[in-house]
Amino acid sequence: MLKPQDILILLKVHLWQSREWRYGDLADSINMSASEVHGSLKRSAGSKLYNPLKQQPIAHHLLELLIHGLKYIYPVEPGKMVRGIPTAHSINPLKEQIVSAGEIYVWAHPQGTVRGIEIEPLYKAVPYAARQDQELYELLGLVDALRVGRVREQQLAADFLRQRLMGENDE
Repeated sequence: MLKPQDILILLKVHLWQSREWRYGDLADSINMSASEVHGSLKRSAGSKLYNPLKQQPIAHHLLELLIHGLKYIYPVEPGKMVRGIPTAHSINPLKEQIVSAGEIYVWAHPQGTVRGIEIEPLYKAVPYAARQDQELYELLGLVDALRVGRVREQQLAADFLRQRLMGENDE
């Protein structure tokens, strides 16, 4: 059975497709242990989301899960106003496309610079991982837009994820 951290790890592995990596390197980059990463990729392979021989996600399977299932498996309810790190339609590329009524979604974080409506990150290491890698941050923001956004935001997020995940390597 998948766990929320599996999505984080699969997105990071997708970004690292063109480089060689070890479990320890991946774990350090997202503030997890190597054993957590190993277990996650084993679960993901069992769910047909990851190809261990190629060391990469099966992009079209991952995309299908993100677009059609994530909001049901890992739903999120907006919370109270807090200081944090912007996410969902409050960051690029969606921020450039959506005119919001001033609502900003954030992951609560002591080093956050923005006040907004709190949403629970997919996994506790998400804010750390996002702060270390801008591309990963954008992917995680798109994932959050699928989880919390309105129909238009979800459609735009799905389109951006499709572009980013279905590049040259889709299996």
